[in-house]
Order: sequence, then C-alpha cells, then structure tokens
Amino acid sequence: MKQEFEMAQEEMDDIIAINKEGGEPVMKFGDVWTGMSVQEMVNNYWDKLGKKYGFKPMTVEGSSRGKLFFIAEPTSPPPKTQTEIEMEKYDTLQKIVDQLEICEYEGQGGFLKNNIAFMRLKQMAINK
Repeated sequence: MKQEFEMAQEEMDDIIAINKEGGEPVMKFGDVWTGMSVQEMVNNYWDKLGKKYGFKPMTVEGSSRGKLFFIAEPTSPPPKTQTEIEMEKYDTLQKIVDQLEICEYEGQGGFLKNNIAFMRLKQMAINK
C-alpha cells in the first residue's frame, strides 16, 4: 500500500537543476561518449531519496498536496536487532521500574536508588 512522503525544498531544487542542466557527455572513448542521460541522473537521485525516506523509487507518483509531496510504496523496515527487541519489552514505566528493581538499582553508572530522576520515574509509574 502506498503512502505519502514529503521531500525538502532543497531536494526539489536539486531535481529541477538536474533537469535544467541535462545529461552532458563527460568522456569519449573512441567513437563512444560516456555519461548519464537526464533520466538516469533523475532516477539516481530518486534512488538516493528512496534510501533516505524509506520508499521504493520506481513506485513514485505525484500528490495533489503540492510539488514537495509524493506517493510511493514504502520499503519494508529493516529487521530489528536483538537489543531493539529486548527494549520493546519495556513499553511502560512500570515495566522499566520493575526491571531496574530486579537489578537492585545498579547499572554501569552506579546505584540508582537515590537518583532523583529515577525516583521521579518510579513515582510516575506508581501514579499511573
């Protein structure tokens, strides 16, 4: 399913500049000129935007919301790391407090039992 994306004005300016400048031959080998056509340069730029914003470049369509908006099929998110999977287990303040209490408030930075920020976090979890 496609979704809407928005590019920065500078990115639109780059696409306009590519179209204005055109794809000029850059080198000649015998009878063969090398270089990229305007279409190749624009496609390469869309590939770059696709990696930045997370969409498949060949699925881009215009949007009715303006020149900076476009619709495209998103790429699938990269697989989660083991650390990200573990972190998702602590999706509430209470679960965070429970985990820290199991560790007896000790971490790499020392004890948390008297840490003001941790005490506030614990208070917030209890009052929810």
